[in-house]
Parts: sequence; C-alpha cells; structure tokens
Amino acid sequence: MKPHTESVCPVCLKRIPAQRTEQDGNIYLEKTCPEHGFFRTLIWEGKPDYQSWGKAPRATRVLSDERVLRGCPYDCGLCSQHRQRSCCVLLEVTQRCNLGCPVCFAEAGGEMADPDLHSIEAWFDRLCELAPRANIQLSGGEPTVRDDLPEIIRLGREKGFEFFQLNTNGLRLAREPDYAAKLKEAGLSCVFLQFDGVDDAPYIALRGKPLFEEKCRAVQNCAAAQLGVVLTPTLAMDVNLDQVGRIIRFAMERLPAVRGVHFQPMSYFGRYPGAPEKRVTLPRLCREIEEQTRGAFRRRTSSAERPSIRCAPSAATICSGRTARWRMSAPAHPAVAAVRTGQRTEAMR
Repeated sequence: MKPHTESVCPVCLKRIPAQRTEQDGNIYLEKTCPEHGFFRTLIWEGKPDYQSWGKAPRATRVLSDERVLRGCPYDCGLCSQHRQRSCCVLLEVTQRCNLGCPVCFAEAGGEMADPDLHSIEAWFDRLCELAPRANIQLSGGEPTVRDDLPEIIRLGREKGFEFFQLNTNGLRLAREPDYAAKLKEAGLSCVFLQFDGVDDAPYIALRGKPLFEEKCRAVQNCAAAQLGVVLTPTLAMDVNLDQVGRIIRFAMERLPAVRGVHFQPMSYFGRYPGAPEKRVTLPRLCREIEEQTRGAFRRRTSSAERPSIRCAPSAATICSGRTARWRMSAPAHPAVAAVRTGQRTEAMR
C-alpha cells in the first residue's frame, strides 16, 4: 500500500497531503488542514485485503483538449489527466427536483434554468468524439420534472448512443401509469430507481416522507411497460443496513422486471444532516449481503483471497444462477455495491 496521497479538507476543500494508515485490519485516511485541523475517516474495513483490491489495470488516457487549470479535483470533466476513457457518462439535465430529500449529494432543488435541447445536443456531439460507445445516465436533480425528457432520449439515440439509463426517485413513474411506456418508446433502456428499503422507515429518515407504496407502484408500472428496473438503495448506518437481505429478496421476487440492486453506501457531501462516527464501507456491505441472505449469495475469490478485478465501476456483484456468488471489483468514488439478479445487468454506475 502506498500510504501517502492527497485529499481535500472537508471544510474549505483545499487540497492537502493525506496518508492511509492501518489499525486492527482497517484502513483510515488521515489528513490535517492548516486552518481546520485533523481529520480521520474509516475507508476500508477488514477482508479482503485493501492492497489487492486496488490493483486494477489502467486504460489509455482519454482524448481531450480541455485545459488543466487548477488540477484534480477542481477541473471537472474529461481533462487530459484522466486515466480512463468514459464507459458510462452522467448528464445532469436539470437541477430541479420534486422531492427535496434531507439527504442529497447533488443538493438538488431550486428553480435554476434547465439546459435547453440545443445545449444537450452539443453535449452529445462532444461525446461522439470522446466516448462514442458510452452508456448514458440521465440524472439531475430529478430528470422526470422535464416534460421533454423523451425528446432528450430520442435525440441521443439519433446521435448513435445505444443505452440510456434514467436515475430517478420514481414519483412520476408511480403517479402516471403510462409514463414508463412513453420513456420506453423514446428509447430508454433502464430505470435506476431510488429504493431505500422495504418499509417506510428508511424513506422517512432519508427522504423526509413515507414512500414505499409509491416505489412499489413505480416498479409495477415499469414492469407493465417492459422497462427494466435496477433498485438503487442509499445505505446509512442505523437506518437501513439491516434491510440489505430483504431488498435483495424483494428484487428476486420481481424478476425479470427488476434486473438488479445497486447498493450505494451514503456519501457525506452535498446535503446531509451530519456525518456519523462510522460509515458503511464496501467490505462491510459485502459481508452483510452474505450474512443477510444466509449464504445464498457468497463471495467468490481466488486461493489467495484476492478479489477478481475487471474494467468496471466499483462494485460487489451478485449474479443469480444455479450457484449464487458475488465478486468484487476495483473501487471508485463513491463506493458502490451492485447486486445482479438477472442473467445480465445492462449497466452499472
């Protein structure tokens, strides 16, 4: 493990030196800001070994003519310092939202003007040059507040992009029974549905209101339109980590309409009530999956207890089949675990 790295102060966001330290098999990131003091955060918890997890192959540098002005992480976008080509591109088509969650890393809300179709067409044209085979995630804010969302999907299809995923809270899908069919007809491939649990308690904590029945209706309406759904829970300590197994069972009972579960341990930036002393780490989540499914999904590793690595986003992947197993992939930010419940999950964050 290379202990020395760089990070940012969580208060002022200045770039500062940092180091990874190990204690009792856990990995911490430690850093000191000259103005705001010392910070220590748990980033890895137990097995598998953190060093083996990080041995992912590097792709060729991305083609870009964007100038680097301040350096990582301040210059956002496809700059020349990026070490991988984009395989999945997120487009924020609005900052507006129809929910206003107490927890929102995008700090969505307000009445900012949406980018117009001409601007979005320019985005697609640029992506045709830099990442012509990329999967497209339509996000925000809440993308479904745009009445022209089907037009955006059609426009991207006309530009040659083949896979479109919608990141959504599902409220419009639940409340308008024919809306899923309209999106499917426009060319939408898959819905990534905010889905935090199988009762109302997690929604009250994370979204500010009971939403479980509406989430179920959204899944039903997508199923009726033959539009695939990936459930996307945000996991927080003492909120819904104990529901991991039940969420997986909920998904399995709704095959093939539900294609998978994409677990996202909560990232503490944007809008949130306060960071806890202990966060949900990816190894902890993987153990919870195995334990809460009573071994129905279990880890697959080599004889050296080393995770298999592939060119994919951060994930602990569960595949359903005659023998249910999960495998782990190299991490990115934010940490994500995905549960695949079908023969194939088309795209992952």
